[in-house]
Amino acid sequence: MFGIDELGMDLGTSMLHIVVRGKGIVLSEPAYVAFERQTRDVVAVGEEAQRMYGRTPADLVVERPLREGRIRSFDLVSKMLRFFLRKVTGKRTAFRPRLLLALPCGMAPSERQTLVDILVDAGVRSVVPVDESVASALGAGLRVDQPYGRMNIDVGGGRTNVSVFSLGHQIVWDILDTAGDRFDDAIVDYLRKKHNLLIGARTAEQLKITIGSARMRGAKLEMEAYGRGLVSGLPRAVTVNSEEMIEALDEPLREMMSALHRIVERTPPELASDIFDEGITLSGGGAQLFGLPEVITDQLRIRTTLADEPALCVAHGLSALLDDPDRYEQVDLISGSRSELEREDR
Repeated sequence: MFGIDELGMDLGTSMLHIVVRGKGIVLSEPAYVAFERQTRDVVAVGEEAQRMYGRTPADLVVERPLREGRIRSFDLVSKMLRFFLRKVTGKRTAFRPRLLLALPCGMAPSERQTLVDILVDAGVRSVVPVDESVASALGAGLRVDQPYGRMNIDVGGGRTNVSVFSLGHQIVWDILDTAGDRFDDAIVDYLRKKHNLLIGARTAEQLKITIGSARMRGAKLEMEAYGRGLVSGLPRAVTVNSEEMIEALDEPLREMMSALHRIVERTPPELASDIFDEGITLSGGGAQLFGLPEVITDQLRIRTTLADEPALCVAHGLSALLDDPDRYEQVDLISGSRSELEREDR
């Protein structure tokens, strides 16, 4: 299936990772692009573009080309992917690798094909699409090819992928809008309502990472949040603590727990029994929110554990597929489209 010049790419909403067969992860950068508003010429990509976020003059724009698992701009995605591929492969035109591409679950076939065309045009010889949820489960160490139910919850930046596997197939799967970005938005809303302070997305993310909590901590943590006062219109700071973060994140967490309840209810009884015995695996960057595994355990009454290096599970799964493809011959790499899932629900 794969030869010498083989790469894997985790095209995430907030981060992009590239792996090379036998070498593992060789590139990890934020999926940001900075470009001129009028000409749409790209001036920065990745970490450099992320540092510019919220600090650019009026004629520059910084965006994430993917949001909530959807492609917002194919033009920007094309330029971003070309940049990252060139960074890994260099300028050797003869180097045309085959690429294993992890994509958001349920992506429309037309979007998937457009991405494949972009990558082939950028110098890739061929593309093998893989669902993020499949790569994430493999990277988390789940034996999804076995005749037992295994459940993986991958909390990404834009969406949460929930999958129940057996015999190499996703028997039950769903896509939740509640994920890392939704947590950030909830923190922004909370500070605006409670402290009359308008903060940016980067500040909200730092609060989430540093003191964010899904449940009570052993000790109260505090952090200064800087923004613009809604009353005075002037810059100011407020001290925010981890208990306030629990309050801020209460609504999106309730939404997530309700959706997870419904997915478990849709799971066939035998597979549900396996999951109860083996537990749920939690992966993805958003899964690192303090106390999230314990909250899921309490709400679903199923033991939930956080995978090792959860933010890198998709990349590790791609590495596993590249390094030992024969082991995963019986694994279905792609699920249905989102429209098929919606028809199933109806």
